[in-house]
Amino acid sequence: MTVENAATYEHRIGATGRFQLRQMSGSVVVRAVDGDTVRVLEKSGKSIAEAFQVDAADGRLSLTSPDRGGIDLVVFGIGRRSSLDLDVQVPRGADVTIETASADVDIDGLVSRTKVRTASGDLEMTAMAGTLEVDAVSGEVTVSAVAALDLRARTISGDLDIRAPQLGKAAVESTSGDVRLDALLAGSGPFEIQTVSGDVTIVGRSGIRVEARTVTGDLRSDLPHRVDRSLGRKQLVVGDGGTAVTFRSVSGDLRVVEPRDGSASIPFAAPAPAAVAPTGPAMPARPVLPARPVLPQPAVDVQAAEAGGTITAHEAGHEVARLDVLRALERGELSVEAAMQRLADIEEA
Repeated sequence: MTVENAATYEHRIGATGRFQLRQMSGSVVVRAVDGDTVRVLEKSGKSIAEAFQVDAADGRLSLTSPDRGGIDLVVFGIGRRSSLDLDVQVPRGADVTIETASADVDIDGLVSRTKVRTASGDLEMTAMAGTLEVDAVSGEVTVSAVAALDLRARTISGDLDIRAPQLGKAAVESTSGDVRLDALLAGSGPFEIQTVSGDVTIVGRSGIRVEARTVTGDLRSDLPHRVDRSLGRKQLVVGDGGTAVTFRSVSGDLRVVEPRDGSASIPFAAPAPAAVAPTGPAMPARPVLPARPVLPQPAVDVQAAEAGGTITAHEAGHEVARLDVLRALERGELSVEAAMQRLADIEEA
């Protein structure tokens, strides 16, 4: 069943049907409702049929804003009809995809699979559940869930704030925005976070073990923890370390903080005490030898390495190689993963 009346368009897709919206600019409000019908309202009275290419079929509805000549036409005012303010009602269990160029998006109550792509617009999502995929450029992303959530998020120049009762898995990539995860990490995983310069905050609601590879970033925790370090790698263990979290970063830090809602702190699983040997005759104590003197080591100066200073050729070669990798990353010639691997190879050489 399809009902069309200028600024309103309705189409029955079923309780678990599919809805897709592609819009250039304006605003989009999506609200989950009980039932099986999508209802789209343009708030200022513009015609839905004139603003979109409509594809209505059994079990699905797609609204696509036609290309009116590209960004230049929109900037000079020719394509203003694509700037719409939409109020959309969608069945709660529908599979929903929203794509916008410069529109703010508010979504409430979807519990199945939701996919959102935005550029130059803020995204706010409330009462969510199910599977969520987000790609955002130059916009703030805020997500609040009411049930378990599987998350994949990628942001460029925008902060990401996730609050959920539980994350079953999470794959997060951020270029220059900060990331905050407030959820019980208790699903099958994996849990992976990758940043270039953004910082990451994880609210400690369960024991986690952060396996980190970072160039200049650091690991910290406000909860009882331990930090293990090895060549090119760091490990932060909070609580029993039951959930593995992979963290890769160039210059971003990761910090685990206490919950703000008064939840009990995670008990730290201290190492088991060593077994006590049976009591026997006391052995004579070994003489304490004087400590071997530690010779001072010359600091490695990056500028000196580049200028051919007084450091050793081996040290200079390592520092110059590290700088070459970082500069290639800044120029976009290497991915974060490739840069991290090359830096690790340099450290191990």
